[in-house]
Amino acid sequence: MMYCQKSDSLELVTVIDCVCADGTAEIPPCFIFKGVGKFPEWMEVNDDILIATSDNSWTDDECGFKWFRQCFIPHVQK
Repeated sequence: MMYCQKSDSLELVTVIDCVCADGTAEIPPCFIFKGVGKFPEWMEVNDDILIATSDNSWTDDECGFKWFRQCFIPHVQK
């Protein structure tokens, strides 16, 4: 099932996610928003989820490596 929300002020968000072949997704995602800072309410989520910002909301080496180091590696070592 897909959900779609439409708005006149479209803001794109990049998501880095990892899903196993069996459909499970035990590794927390990373959400990358456009901007230079974070709002405190963005942090009111699961502590494992990584919230990042970039100039254009796209991933870059820094965001990708941060997700890999903080989310992926710790969960695959369990």
